[in-house]
Amino acid sequence: MRASALLRGAVDLLLLIVFVGIAVTGIGLYLAPSGRIAESIGWTFLGMNKEALTNVHTYLGFIMIGLVGVHLAVGFKSMLVMLKSAFRSSRTKVIAGLIIPTLLIAVGFQAFSAYAGEEETHERYDYYEESTNSSVYITGVMMKYYTVQELANEFNVSTDALIEKLKEKGIEATPDEKLVEIEYKYGLDREEFKAMLEEIISELRGENE
Repeated sequence: MRASALLRGAVDLLLLIVFVGIAVTGIGLYLAPSGRIAESIGWTFLGMNKEALTNVHTYLGFIMIGLVGVHLAVGFKSMLVMLKSAFRSSRTKVIAGLIIPTLLIAVGFQAFSAYAGEEETHERYDYYEESTNSSVYITGVMMKYYTVQELANEFNVSTDALIEKLKEKGIEATPDEKLVEIEYKYGLDREEFKAMLEEIISELRGENE
């Protein structure tokens, strides 16, 4: 298919713009907090929340598929000519040029799979339950939506005492701060933070004496 230089240039320019958009939204999604924490704390990246980033990233991906198809259609014969010419001059370079992108794609897929697996693990924490000898049990809903004040009220303990105990463990908190915000701010594991809070509340209620 013969195409004008204007068409080729326009397709290349659009591909560049879409590529930048995909790269930026991809970085945002990579930096986004795992699971539903992003939604709970109102996290945004360049003014977009995690759902918006996902939608934009997906739509741009479909646009890129179409543009790549057009790019291949208008330049397919030229590509074949260049590959044949390169293959005659240096087969090693051509083979290396095919292998290296393939390896990069494979590595990228593995990295994405690992990240997606981590997301799934954090989602499962919301429904995780375990038996405990203490009468204090903090649910996943509490961890996502309760403030420090609300948690203290739920178990009838002093908010100031709870904050002081958290401070002893290196965690600065305010009464109106959500537990999920503290978790994200200090990079805490959801289950470990929950266990810490249960232990502190049990201690404040005198159950560990």
